[in-house]
Amino acid sequence: TPQDEMRAGMSYFHETIWKGVPKFLRRVDTALENIGINERVPYNAPLIQFSSWMGGDRDGNPRVTPEVTRDVCLLARMMAA
Repeated sequence: TPQDEMRAGMSYFHETIWKGVPKFLRRVDTALENIGINERVPYNAPLIQFSSWMGGDRDGNPRVTPEVTRDVCLLARMMAA
């Protein structure tokens, strides 16, 4: 189901992205230091933007209704909290 697809997709956030983003930001800080900029990138800097089509892929799947999309969005929000 689209809900199962969201659960599986969100597992990537927990297993990889939460570790990868801090490493990426440290690399950016190091790269800036290497060119003489000694300021850290603010944590709220929009360097990375995540998005997902899970639950919203209306490419002919009759089971993906507005209600399913709403449920998947709520599930993603709860899992991200």
